[in-house]
Amino acid sequence: MPHNVLYLHHVAQMSGAEHSLQLLVRALDRTRVAPVFAGPASGPFPQALADEGVPLEPVAFGPLRNVPGLVRNVIALRRVIRGRKIALLHSNGPQTNVCAGLAGRLERVPVIWHARNLLYQGMRDVDRLTAGLATTIICNSNAVRERFRGSRAWDKSVTILNAVDLQRFNPAVPREPFRREQGLAPAEMAVGLVGRIGYQKGGEEFVAAAIRLLRAGSPATFFVVGDAVFPEDAWRLDRLREQVKEATLEGRIRFLGRRSDVPSVMRGLDILVQASELEACSRALCEGMASGAAIVATASGGNPELVRDGIDSLLVPPGDPEALARGIDRLIRDPALRERLGNAAAARARERLTVDGYVAAVMAVYESAWGKP
Repeated sequence: MPHNVLYLHHVAQMSGAEHSLQLLVRALDRTRVAPVFAGPASGPFPQALADEGVPLEPVAFGPLRNVPGLVRNVIALRRVIRGRKIALLHSNGPQTNVCAGLAGRLERVPVIWHARNLLYQGMRDVDRLTAGLATTIICNSNAVRERFRGSRAWDKSVTILNAVDLQRFNPAVPREPFRREQGLAPAEMAVGLVGRIGYQKGGEEFVAAAIRLLRAGSPATFFVVGDAVFPEDAWRLDRLREQVKEATLEGRIRFLGRRSDVPSVMRGLDILVQASELEACSRALCEGMASGAAIVATASGGNPELVRDGIDSLLVPPGDPEALARGIDRLIRDPALRERLGNAAAARARERLTVDGYVAAVMAVYESAWGKP
């Protein structure tokens, strides 16, 4: 009989963390694990899990400072644990971690936390403060795990990098569909930033670097692929569009919004840029690596754990449009370097980011947790 595992998440939209959780649930051996989801009742993410055959238990997770809401959620989770005979809880963020920890402690069920974020200046590390509630903490990079150094949580934390679906993202995906759609000639350079538009995600730096290069005569076309997933970030996308319009470069810096054909986009790009100022374990970077893109990334957060400067990427300082522009320009001018870095990145993805390896590592955490009193 499979163990019933309850996955908790508070976000209804689809972004990097949600895609990572969906990939895990899809790849689980259902003879060993029967997944159940607790979270928003509707939205793209709950629907994606429903499409994977995962039953839903609606729980409206909110801010931890809402103590009555937190108490209601703990009570709801205890009911789910009993009703579904849950053997383990796998929580995916601070908004769900505390509720899961309390409910698991009361019901004597092990609780796994999946730490997927780094802390911006001024943020309190709720996970570190309440880590006693967790049985084990999975961190998606060593940079994230460093949050727990010097605390009792260090010994219960483990790093498991994100995985990428190598059947969907690989160098054999055709380049032509995306390039034909965008009217790009075979030798025309395509440079892209792929991912959610948000705070410290690097959109401003990318656009500034693109404007700098185009004004200097660069032959490339630049693409911003992604959207402001959360309403509070809509103004950021508007501002980026305004910057491009003010520079009269709309035809050379294009906003494509969210795409359902990301493997095709990744293959159609000659250069993938990961410009975040603080990134835990970038899903776009993992997908770009697997696709064989030549990569310019910021040397921040978990990026240097995924790619290495001069070996399978070029790394530049975060928050520095000039350095970003220099890195992009170097790859534009050097086709041999682009090919070498792209091939090396794809090989590194095949070595370190497989779904089978990811699932095996997570299952080892589950097995260890089930064996603890």
